[in-house]
Amino acid sequence: MYFRELIKNTVTIFAILFLWGCGSSAEYTTAKMAIQDEEWGKAEEFLLKALEVEPANAEVMVQIGYHVYAKKEQWLEMNKIFNSALEVNPEAKINSRPISELIKNYRSMFWAENYNKAVQTYNDFKGSKDKAILQDAIDHFEQTVNIDPSEGQTYSILSTSYYELGNNKKAIEFGKKAVELSPNEFQPNMALGQILSFSGDKESSLEYIEKAKKVEPSNSIAITMLAGLYYDLGNTEKSVQTFEEAIKIETEKELKANLYFNLGVLNMQLNNFQEAEDSFMSAYDLNPKDTEALEGIAQTFENAEKWRRASKFYRELIALDPENPNHYKGMSRVLIKQGDMEGATRYYEKSKKLGG
Repeated sequence: MYFRELIKNTVTIFAILFLWGCGSSAEYTTAKMAIQDEEWGKAEEFLLKALEVEPANAEVMVQIGYHVYAKKEQWLEMNKIFNSALEVNPEAKINSRPISELIKNYRSMFWAENYNKAVQTYNDFKGSKDKAILQDAIDHFEQTVNIDPSEGQTYSILSTSYYELGNNKKAIEFGKKAVELSPNEFQPNMALGQILSFSGDKESSLEYIEKAKKVEPSNSIAITMLAGLYYDLGNTEKSVQTFEEAIKIETEKELKANLYFNLGVLNMQLNNFQEAEDSFMSAYDLNPKDTEALEGIAQTFENAEKWRRASKFYRELIALDPENPNHYKGMSRVLIKQGDMEGATRYYEKSKKLGG
């Protein structure tokens, strides 16, 4: 519906600009004839001459913005003359249409065209991982910003593009601009929080991830990242609470299994062995192919000095993943604790053969 309306408005605008107004200068009349005949060089020449003789004619300014600067993709110049038209005569109308409405429609049209091109180029990069294509996408996005600096959506994807290019400074700069323009939206806050976290600034990241979660309280990605940030910043109690909250609202089995696994790791580090065991068990129940969860269970029992139960799970791991030397090492350790030196040596030698 939006694009249909935009096209309709654009066609209407285009028709309006061809109308011959009363009292036009000879230069402006010649310019309009050149536009009608698509003689763009002549149109530019006489539009600029018309502005010299009619310096307060907002209609001429709008025509120059559309037919001269936009055609050359000189977006800064286009916006400058559009703004001049609004400053010189904010009440001006073209065929009963306010120039503010026409200028807004022009900017929206050019922004959409360029943004879509930039996104297509960015998607080409995602498929190829060619940084030259990514730079091309960034150039397109920056031109899109020049067309309409008030569109926060552009800054957010530009921020992500710069991060993928390896320019963290620019990524954060544009990320903050996106949040400034859209402070109460999920995506800008989440994107900036992620970039800050991945760049090593966990404390600054926390503010934006907390805001993202506030906007979308049930978003499991935001909750999971928030739990990780709390842990990294030393707030383990809040980290555990946040993981538990994420588990309650997550419905996708594999994602829920990952959350249980992360909670198990956290409880292991806190020496909460029973809670760790329960979490790993839940992860394994949800995803029986998850050998990491099974390994977490074995390590939990080992750390809790429950040697027999640990050996049971190390045997299961060896059956599921017989080429992993770490499982044999784990089995060797718990057999030593049980006084089975012969068995421990046998498993240790096997781990060495596998490169452990």
